[in-house]
Amino acid sequence: MNQTSQSAGVITVVNTESIQNTTQKVAYLSSLTALRGIAALLVAVFHFEMAAARFVPADQTMFFEKCYLMVDLFFIMSGFIMLHVYSDQFQDKIQASTLKNFLVARFARIYPLHLFSLLLLVVIVRWITDWGNPPILLEQPSDILPNILLLHSFGFTKIYSWNIPSWSISAEWAAYLLFPVIAICINKKKAVSIILFAVLVLAAYYSIMYVLPRKNPINPAIPVPHNLNTTFDYGYIRGIAGFTTGILIYLAYELQAIRKAFSSDLISVFIILGIIVSMHFSLNDGITVSLFAVLVLSFTANSGRIAKICSGKILQFLGNISYSIYLMQIFLQEPFSHGIYLPGTIGIGRGKQNIDFSSGMLYCIIYLILLVLISYVTYQWVERPSRKFINRIWGK
Repeated sequence: MNQTSQSAGVITVVNTESIQNTTQKVAYLSSLTALRGIAALLVAVFHFEMAAARFVPADQTMFFEKCYLMVDLFFIMSGFIMLHVYSDQFQDKIQASTLKNFLVARFARIYPLHLFSLLLLVVIVRWITDWGNPPILLEQPSDILPNILLLHSFGFTKIYSWNIPSWSISAEWAAYLLFPVIAICINKKKAVSIILFAVLVLAAYYSIMYVLPRKNPINPAIPVPHNLNTTFDYGYIRGIAGFTTGILIYLAYELQAIRKAFSSDLISVFIILGIIVSMHFSLNDGITVSLFAVLVLSFTANSGRIAKICSGKILQFLGNISYSIYLMQIFLQEPFSHGIYLPGTIGIGRGKQNIDFSSGMLYCIIYLILLVLISYVTYQWVERPSRKFINRIWGK
């Protein structure tokens, strides 16, 4: 079984092997595993519409246009689970052995599949397309090294590049590096830390939307909307803000009165409806992210039908392979970056190819089925073996 830690973004997980490396056993939150799987599929649909064809017009609903926010849900879940699993290991000070085991476990979880997918994509682009003749903007050879070093959410590239969703892995890793300090601050000065981190989170989100000098990487003359859809430039700020939000939500979850208040199906349903409405009408991203935070709280606290549904085999399966779903989707999108078009599409350019709803839905279902199959293979043959190997050699 896998314990959610996601990300998108960052999509990541704390697996049973990682949990066994901690000094105590922690409760497995199956509802977040299911939520991670659903979010991963929604991100995949978002990228299908960007890369292949839009089949749900934005003038009808902005829901799928706003599914880039699922990455923020991953960050929130990641922070929530990190504190759930590792809080007791960073009580008074950062011990070298504890820090090493923590970082090895997190590195083992996120890096092998990231490196595998990146190098496989480089091989495909180099030897099959001969760098694209000439290289397309998203696949510049000079951007390979920042991707390898997990620096591609820090502005070291001029655009989201190579395995595009993996920018969030860079942001996730930055959050991991900060986590021990955050945990110690909370364990020593909880009240002060909560206030400080809440202010910093609000400042970070506000800055991304309204202060930072963001530019459209393809056409700088086009104004950037006031949203959270930053990736290669200030993505690390977005990731750390979401991660910290998850930590704050976990502190609320620790209170029995809060868990009881959010345990009913009705509360979860209202939150889900609120998220759908917020995304449908394209309300401020801060509203949606706030609802995501409460959603994580309600799903973990839920003791009704939603918890039972989330424990079902299909949703648990999708949650377990969600990291592969997130990173391997690029390979089904790659043909459309090199001049391939689906029959029936109208328009040229990323995000500008449109198709009628019925055809688009059919293609998207096929795309998701293929993605799940591919992801299961990489989960079994790349993710799990690599994680076990690294933890065995360098972990406890």
